[in-house]
Amino acid sequence: MKRLAEPNHEAVRLLELDPRWDEREWCARKHAGYVLSGALRLELARGSTQVIKKGQGFYIPKGCAHKARCQKVTRLFLVD
Repeated sequence: MKRLAEPNHEAVRLLELDPRWDEREWCARKHAGYVLSGALRLELARGSTQVIKKGQGFYIPKGCAHKARCQKVTRLFLVD
C-alpha cells in the first residue's frame, strides 16, 4: 500500500484486503473508516477486540495502538 499524502495530511483510500492479510505490527495512527463488504477484526493493545462488519463505521484515535486482520475479502473506505 502506498500512501499518497504528505506526512501532516490525511489520506483517503479505498482498500480491498485479502483474507491472508494480517497486520503484524502495532499501529498508533488515527483512522476513520467504513466497511463496504466483509469484516475487519481490530485488536486493541489495551486488550479488547472488535469486529467491524459490512455497513459499520469506526474511528480509532491517534495513540490507540491496534492491529487489524480479516478472514475473507474485505473492502473498506479509510481516512488516515
